[in-house]
Amino acid sequence: MSDLLHSTDLALFILRVGTGLIFIPHGYPKMTGGGGAEKGGHAHLAQSLAQMGLPFPYAFAALVGAIEFFGGLLLIIGLQTQWASLALVFVMLVATGRVLVQRGFVGNADFPFSLLVATLALALLGSGTASLDQIFLALK
Repeated sequence: MSDLLHSTDLALFILRVGTGLIFIPHGYPKMTGGGGAEKGGHAHLAQSLAQMGLPFPYAFAALVGAIEFFGGLLLIIGLQTQWASLALVFVMLVATGRVLVQRGFVGNADFPFSLLVATLALALLGSGTASLDQIFLALK
């Protein structure tokens, strides 16, 4: 049982860090206004949000970027993992739905869907023992 616990914690660590490393560079240009009109940039996301009929698309694009960037950082260090994951789940749910409707699944919506699945797993399972969440819990 002890080996299983350690392999689960190692798996959660790998999932957290790997997923966080994906979100940080995707969120940064959206948050800072960089990236221009190319795919993944702030203007590109704002245009897509405007097409969806959302108000304040540039502000929402920056918010999405901040959730992705800071959520990714929180995942890597394992701090507030479940809350960060829940915010990322919402972002990836919208992204998956948008891309699925516009361009289909394979080669398009499969990437945001995989991030949706990863963040949902982290939201349900938590950070594991190799995390700041566990260190702060032990200090209480």
